[in-house]
Amino acid sequence: MSLRTLFLFLGLSLTISQTGCSSYELGGPKPAFSTIEIAPIKNTTSRIGTQVVLEQKLIESFTADPRIKIGPGGAKLETVVTRYTHQGLTTKSIDSYTYSSFNISITVRCTLTTHNGTKVLFKDREFSASSTLQPNSDASAEERSIAPGLFTDIVSQIREAATTAW
Repeated sequence: MSLRTLFLFLGLSLTISQTGCSSYELGGPKPAFSTIEIAPIKNTTSRIGTQVVLEQKLIESFTADPRIKIGPGGAKLETVVTRYTHQGLTTKSIDSYTYSSFNISITVRCTLTTHNGTKVLFKDREFSASSTLQPNSDASAEERSIAPGLFTDIVSQIREAATTAW
């Protein structure tokens, strides 16, 4: 390798390494808003209290994003918990009444607007998560312990959609 080729290679490598990350911003691209208001969450399911956990997770998630502040004046997120399912899973067709595991699924519908509701970033968009539960002792308590994890997954989907919406 000639000396000229070596200098050209080193110079090119240095240039690429210094400019490749120059436009990188922590947290990703700039969202269409800097402030978000999380409207009171509605719950149309028979599962009482799910909206409380969802609201807490939404606040935690958006607060963790350094590009966004929680409060009125920017975007408004309206959220409805629309479906909560608890389906028994069996391995044999004759086991219809003895379930050893369950599929828990939650669906949430969201609308995100800016400019006092005049600009819609997304409307009635559904986000969902599910998990399989194999209860050992207290099935109700174990099922309640799954909800925060499912809502964490749903909230990360909502935040991703909200911060990348145009």
